[in-house]
Amino acid sequence: MSKSENNRIFLPIYPERSLSLHSMLVSCGHQYITSDDYRWDGMKRGGRELVIWQYTVSGCGHLRLEDEEFELKPGQAMLLKIPEKHTYYFKPQSGHWELLFLTLYGSEIIRLWTELRRRIGGALIRHEDNSISLQTARKIITAGLAQELDNQFVTSALTYQFTMELLQEFAPSSRIDLPPELIGKVRDYCMKRLDRKITIDDMAQAAGYSRFHFIRIFHKYHGMPPMAFVNDLRMRLAVRLFQTERLSVKETANRCGFDSVSYFCKVFRQRYGKTPAQFRDYNSREESRI
Repeated sequence: MSKSENNRIFLPIYPERSLSLHSMLVSCGHQYITSDDYRWDGMKRGGRELVIWQYTVSGCGHLRLEDEEFELKPGQAMLLKIPEKHTYYFKPQSGHWELLFLTLYGSEIIRLWTELRRRIGGALIRHEDNSISLQTARKIITAGLAQELDNQFVTSALTYQFTMELLQEFAPSSRIDLPPELIGKVRDYCMKRLDRKITIDDMAQAAGYSRFHFIRIFHKYHGMPPMAFVNDLRMRLAVRLFQTERLSVKETANRCGFDSVSYFCKVFRQRYGKTPAQFRDYNSREESRI
């Protein structure tokens, strides 16, 4: 990748340390992109495990994650891992892409970001202007660009604080039940259509809410985005099918609304620790013993 315009990047260099810090900064910066040379492939950045927070200040960027493509608009941030099958890039017709970013590493950071992604059901979040985690990210980047992050222990504490704030804002551990009439309508609607494409607009209409209000209230009270809820129902259906019917993995994926068998397998393994085939075969063996 060629050098992008107006890059301001901080790369901390600390002396060899005897302590293993489990949360650390790799780099941070503020960039203004106008060239389509800006493209990063999450599978071509080495084998070292890293995480990336990248926030769109203005303009627009693009992210391809697995089989989906997203526009990255002002106020949105992406939470990525390396290595991972993703590519983010700039399209010249977008005009420009102004962004802030943090790249972090450490065993605890990797663990927490994996949990964060699982809870929010994806890799995209939206920061409000008064977001505490956004303020901390700006603080880290400002200090880094001013060459003020000269103490690795202070830097480690700041990156850990930032991660804790993300968890507090976007992945609350306590869940409050949705109003019974709302969750009932949404669940009934989805259960009848798990083998088909389900959109947030469809769910909002079934619940009797506007799209914006539905997303806000659903995430607030149920602790996960609407599409994560749909995927949860699909995974539960997959388990039930494997336990009660003798279907192939492809047939089960189709019955659960997955166009991509490989993506179905990945989601299933992340959730249950086994591939669909391993889970199916294990249950078949258990049945034969009864």
